[in-house]
Amino acid sequence: MTKNSSSRYKYIFGPVASRRLGISLGVDLVPSKTCTLDCIYCESGQTTCKTTQRDEYVSVQSVKDELNDLLSDNPKLDFITFSGSGEPTLNSGIGEIIDFLKLDYPKYKVALLTNGTLFHNPHVRKDILEADIVKASMDAGSEKLFFDINRPHQDLNFTQMIDGLVTFRKEYHKEYAVEVFFIPGMNDSSSSLKQISQILGIIKPDTVQLNTLDRPGVVGDLKPVGPSFLEKASLYLDHAQILHYSGLETKLQNIDKGYSLRLLSTLKRRPLTAQDISKVSGIGLAEVYRWLEELIKSEKIEKKRLNRGIFYTLKQ
Repeated sequence: MTKNSSSRYKYIFGPVASRRLGISLGVDLVPSKTCTLDCIYCESGQTTCKTTQRDEYVSVQSVKDELNDLLSDNPKLDFITFSGSGEPTLNSGIGEIIDFLKLDYPKYKVALLTNGTLFHNPHVRKDILEADIVKASMDAGSEKLFFDINRPHQDLNFTQMIDGLVTFRKEYHKEYAVEVFFIPGMNDSSSSLKQISQILGIIKPDTVQLNTLDRPGVVGDLKPVGPSFLEKASLYLDHAQILHYSGLETKLQNIDKGYSLRLLSTLKRRPLTAQDISKVSGIGLAEVYRWLEELIKSEKIEKKRLNRGIFYTLKQ
């Protein structure tokens, strides 16, 4: 890849202001939307390729080329994060890419956002041991809720997933977080909280993060749980952290070439508000609105209203 060809990036996106990780450059290792689950709340949309088969879904060398192109300009980042439009650990080359970052760009911390459903596989666990932070998801305390909320591939089962999360804890000695995503009327009852608490007590993560709907999900009528419930849950689950939207004010440098095309790449994977885009890019809000309206007129993006405001996403 030639220098400053940012408009041609296919596998890296952002940076975005993350509630979890600050200023985060995303790395997407699977085609949209390839995943082991089809979660009803997923901001990336409905899973079109539900699988448990690991493969080199996107070229490892191409990902390394794109990272070399961008990181050689020494951008200010808090994390390089494996996430995006599917389950990153499905890519059999994730370990090679993590090793590449640790060897060639050791100044950057590496995070993995994963649903944790493949942690029963020892090869997966070995591949991700060098990540600085691993954040796995666990939204259900029972098999029924696991199927209702996460809609897993037929080869997965709840006990297998929990066993994998527990085994990884024993092997991984860096920061291990488990995120619980709450949906009203599904996993917010007292009995659900008790079941989740019992399982977390077995996994023993370093941190527990509580989340709820912030962007449009797959099921259109989903609502977030209220702040009072999250406060209650944080006390019940050993003072877990509530993920508040941070509205980071950081301005990024050396990443603005071809930004319009890169914005589209980001919106494909993660809906954003105009304020999100302004704050993470340093571009004035009025200019961002003008820019977004042009993209809407050209039918490249669309907007959806949610509690936190109007979100922009790639037009389906």
